[in-house]
Amino acid sequence: MSQLEPNNHYSPVAKMLHWLVAGMIVLQFVLAKMADIASDEGSAVRELALLANHKSVGITILALAIVRLVWRQKNQPPALPDAIPQWQVTASQLSHWSLYALLFAMPITGWLMSSASAYSVSWFNLFQLPVFVAPNPEAKEVFQETHETLSKLLVLVATVHIGAAIKHALIDKDRVLQRMVSTVSVVAFAVTVALGVSWLGAAGTNSDTALTAAPAEADFVSSAITSALPIWQIDYAASYIKFVGDQAGAAFEGSWESWSADLQFSSEQLGDSAFDVIVDATSAETQDNDRDVTLADPEWFDSVNFPEAYFRASNFSATDGGHIADGQLIIKNLASPVKLAFTIVADGDARVLNGTAQLDRLALGVGIGEWEDTEWVGKDVTVEVHVEAFVND
Repeated sequence: MSQLEPNNHYSPVAKMLHWLVAGMIVLQFVLAKMADIASDEGSAVRELALLANHKSVGITILALAIVRLVWRQKNQPPALPDAIPQWQVTASQLSHWSLYALLFAMPITGWLMSSASAYSVSWFNLFQLPVFVAPNPEAKEVFQETHETLSKLLVLVATVHIGAAIKHALIDKDRVLQRMVSTVSVVAFAVTVALGVSWLGAAGTNSDTALTAAPAEADFVSSAITSALPIWQIDYAASYIKFVGDQAGAAFEGSWESWSADLQFSSEQLGDSAFDVIVDATSAETQDNDRDVTLADPEWFDSVNFPEAYFRASNFSATDGGHIADGQLIIKNLASPVKLAFTIVADGDARVLNGTAQLDRLALGVGIGEWEDTEWVGKDVTVEVHVEAFVND
């Protein structure tokens, strides 16, 4: 067959979807390889940025695969020429449906792997996607192995698919390949790969954020604030200090697992009140070991050299809904002013304190160097405090 009838061609929409997805698949493998190189070079921010873009492209492929499948159901593809043997027709159908299955399975397993790693997924830092599984190291390993296996299978199936298309074009010369080719769609493929590599592949290479508010050297790290008020007896099992940050456009949560506090407070005696909190800087827990290890690095809390952080306040004021503790947060022997807004519910001798503080990690000197790039790790951190205690007056 030397020529195909016009109605034997795929529609322009089908062609565009096919080549856009093909370009993104190529881009995915390039981004993954670039992330591996960044990891080998020790560039943690670049690796994070490349993997974040890799996930975003994967979600885009999933969305386009859904669109493409819906379009295919409503617009049946043209039949293959009658001269093609039935076994090749069957092989073509098997290849196509295998590719569809992989286009769904790969992004989904990557999404689940990220969720199981306590890394929420965002779409190009614009909005966060739902989390479908709780953090679980064992599940992460299963999803990761499955994702990597599927990537190898995708390479195999795509290679067979491309080889068959070349065979039809160069050996059979039956113009089957032309059914899915148009100048616009092929240009879209090339542009997707080229712009994707140049734009998304450059992520994490530059930082336009500078540390503008360096904290001051603390002058009372070893001294505690004293007060005549009774010290609260804290139920540490029922209390916590948590934090919420932003990573690649998605929120993550963590907590300090080890801390102690001397809380002395009376709403009638604000001038005599005092908070003295000591946090074990080595006890950060974010449900991901790699992130926990990073938080201990010198660019972050440098917990080897500075194993403790402090919050101390002796200046309190009342608000309409509660109180403000105006104190100092001391990290790496550097002190920064911090305001803790809190409420207290009293029931006899029992006390329940709930408080929040909005922190700027750069102003605290936390996450410096390459981590000052706030595009990939946000500078704003929310700390949430919950304390259950009783007081012997």
